Amino acid sequence: MQKTQSLFDSQEGKPASPSLIERITAYQTQVTPEHLPLTDDRWVLVSNLQKSIRRGLSHTAVGTATKLMAVDPRYFWRRLLVIAYEDVGYGDINRCHDLLKTFRREALQRDLGPERVAQFFAHELATARKSRSLCDALAMLEFSVRREQYELQCFALTENQLVAMVGDAKQPVIDRVAALRHICGYGTFANGRHQTLRPAHPGLMREVCDGLRLTEVETTLFRSGQNVAESLNIPIPIISTMAGTGAQLDQTAEQLFEGANGILYAALDRHTRAGKRGYARLAKDAPTLSRFFAQRPEIDPVMVLGVALFIIEGAALDRWLVFGESDGLRDDFNRNFLENAGIGADDQAEILELVSRSQEQLNHIRSGEIR
Repeated sequence: MQKTQSLFDSQEGKPASPSLIERITAYQTQVTPEHLPLTDDRWVLVSNLQKSIRRGLSHTAVGTATKLMAVDPRYFWRRLLVIAYEDVGYGDINRCHDLLKTFRREALQRDLGPERVAQFFAHELATARKSRSLCDALAMLEFSVRREQYELQCFALTENQLVAMVGDAKQPVIDRVAALRHICGYGTFANGRHQTLRPAHPGLMREVCDGLRLTEVETTLFRSGQNVAESLNIPIPIISTMAGTGAQLDQTAEQLFEGANGILYAALDRHTRAGKRGYARLAKDAPTLSRFFAQRPEIDPVMVLGVALFIIEGAALDRWLVFGESDGLRDDFNRNFLENAGIGADDQAEILELVSRSQEQLNHIRSGEIR
């Protein structure tokens, strides 16, 4: 994703609020050895950080943040802000804004203590109310097998029509997200080169903010730039109007630590080498899964298991915001995600059921990877 001029860039010189600095200064933590992951693999560490934040396992989140800061602090900060957009989002948008104001402020972090600041925000995100609506809205487009059709549709629209599409609540969400993506700009990266397909249009981004009456916080997060939020800023105007209309509810689900050596089993996912090895072994060793894949030789078992397990366990939240269209967003994303992996509508319920039944066997496999 190409870099864009952002509102965040224009606020580099503004200090974090005194109240935020006071909260960071007052924060105290005691990281115990059992919460420090016994690995230096940054991919496993960031996955562990994200899964523990989603599940509200604050001690594991803080311990993992401490370890990742020692391994690769730049990667920690880059991923932490994406986690905030992806997993907290509208559940607690002010905490996301606090992190954005602190992001890249190296002098401030040095003054307060980089490890203290990292631990503070890991704890803050883990204990926050969550919402994956931003990710669901963006990913339903990104993983749609018909994404190019939506892109071509947007190229045929004028600037006024794009803005009108974004603001029209009667239009399908995926069409509105496609219009926003067109306004915010996007590109491709292949063969070591980045190609811009659509440059960002800051003026239209501001027009969208004004037309939908986004708050100052929402506007700042939206205009922070895709290079900061890995495009998760794009759906903010749509989710803002959805979440602000009608009733909001909190749902909770108790989450326990399941893993070893400070690492959650769920952290060994499709983005880690250990996770992929585990999926490959499960696809061969679990009879029901082995038969399923043998009957469908055209699909990649590791890819399918990675997608199914993300839906079943990877996106688990301890406390999350529910609003009128949030369940529909998640269902649409899940359906598109599985279809992108080669699982048609007729097979989706079956594969999710088979994988659910195989989780104990998978975690046994994972336990060998963690030792």
